[in-house]
Amino acid sequence: MIPAVPPIAVPPIAVSRPLLFGLVAVGAIGAVTLDAPHSSFAAGFAAGAGSAFIVSFMKRAGEERDSVPRGPEDPQP
Repeated sequence: MIPAVPPIAVPPIAVSRPLLFGLVAVGAIGAVTLDAPHSSFAAGFAAGAGSAFIVSFMKRAGEERDSVPRGPEDPQP
């Protein structure tokens, strides 16, 4: 019998926005220029990279907004 091992938490890998933007561009160009089966794959690739780009942008914007020091006259959100 194999003993149960607790799952190991793997930290997320930070990916730069320019890299994600480049992947979106490559996927979009591939979707336009390639033939049918490869075009669909490239379009899905661009959509996936684009959604990761947007999620990283939204997450970063939320972190920056939370880290802004507020004065006594500024209400908390």
